Amino acid sequence: MTQRVVIAGGGITGLTAAYRLQQKARTSGIPAEILVVEREPRLGGKTQTEKIDGFIIEQGPDSFIAFKPWFGQLCRELGLPTVGPNPKVKTTYIYFRGRMEQLPVGMQIMIPTQIWPFLKTRLLSPMGKLRAGLEPFIPPRRSDEDESIASFVRRRFGREILENLAGPLMGGIYGGDYEIVSMKTTFPRFMEMERTHGSLLLATWRNKKKYRPQGPTGSPFETIPTGLHDAVEALVRASTDVRYLAGTSLEGLAPAESEGGYHLLLSNGDRLRADAVVLATPAYVSADLMRDRWPEVADLLAEIPYGNSVVVALAYRRKDVAHPLDASGFLVPIREPLEVTASTWVSSKWPHAAPPDKVLLRCFVGRAYGRDWTQEPDEVILDTVKRNLAQVMGLTAEPLFTRIYRWPRAMAQYRVGHLDRMDHLDRLMQQIPGLFLAGAAYRGIGLPDCTREGNQAAEKVARYLGWNEPKSS
Repeated sequence: MTQRVVIAGGGITGLTAAYRLQQKARTSGIPAEILVVEREPRLGGKTQTEKIDGFIIEQGPDSFIAFKPWFGQLCRELGLPTVGPNPKVKTTYIYFRGRMEQLPVGMQIMIPTQIWPFLKTRLLSPMGKLRAGLEPFIPPRRSDEDESIASFVRRRFGREILENLAGPLMGGIYGGDYEIVSMKTTFPRFMEMERTHGSLLLATWRNKKKYRPQGPTGSPFETIPTGLHDAVEALVRASTDVRYLAGTSLEGLAPAESEGGYHLLLSNGDRLRADAVVLATPAYVSADLMRDRWPEVADLLAEIPYGNSVVVALAYRRKDVAHPLDASGFLVPIREPLEVTASTWVSSKWPHAAPPDKVLLRCFVGRAYGRDWTQEPDEVILDTVKRNLAQVMGLTAEPLFTRIYRWPRAMAQYRVGHLDRMDHLDRLMQQIPGLFLAGAAYRGIGLPDCTREGNQAAEKVARYLGWNEPKSS
């Protein structure tokens, strides 16, 4: 008898889950129907790439953390090459007090691994450097209790490291308010270093290889040179037994009491029964689907906040840009009066992404909290970005073209205590057989963690349906 699995959400998590379930169904010899429904007309979620006249423009993420292995492994399995950033680009700028300052060479978020660049930087006052240097003498906190990024960095290294270095770097990765974002969820290795060694500085200096994570290319970040959306297309091509319904969402979900499994209502009017369901949708969408039957789970899901994001891409002729573009881009501390919070100089960091005589920039407007820039008109966003680029880089040339990508409620924000809430959520979900949650809202943001979530969801479904063992002859 054919078993049906429905996956709601066609981002990397849902597509990975479908691909792995196909493999498990084939291995077990059990006939299976695997259906992916995706609300948007295109698959891939935020992993979208636009290609224009030799430019490769990432609309969402432009790379992935290479030392988290899951997405890189998936790319290799699908036959997709990955590359690290331009090795000639070794630094990032911080826009600080009206000027561009290079991030000290050897900084690992908050930890200086090279003394001289740290001592020379103008991003910190003499007292700020002294306070950071006293970190080995700060008593460690041995407990496993969570705290905010701000609390941890301020306690270990002082206010200036937090506001001028670690804050912009961490905010560039997670896009959140470092005063409320969970350290235990986002950067657990730093908490482990404190518990194990008592000092992050001493741990790094004694074990430089261990605490300088890198991927296969030697860089902590990698990308697909032809665009990250190629991973989406490769997953779909490889999942020949999977059926996809783009532009269709899951609207209703209820247990099929007499038959087992679940009755589902799709936005196209179809009603069907599934033996298992994976909700690889944003937490607030999953909350709405579960509200009537499982209110306690829905409440936990609805408590996970999401931040908005606006990405603006601008292309130029190289001869029109006077700045040397000798870094991967710039970051803006929260105290600086700019609306652009970060900019990636894509053609410097990823040379394959633009023709040799052209320049490609990506700018991020607004923060995860405060003014919702996704609601602003195109002309307001573009005027703001151009004004900020003129102020920061002296860039006044008109771009060849621009693109604006709005991502409302795009990134889950992991508040302090997030992992404890997720443990509670896991216990509640164990009482709902055949229904599984997966995605970036739970235990990791970014392509590697979404891939891992998809792998784990497939494993849970296969175990529940008894697909894990090859069928005996």
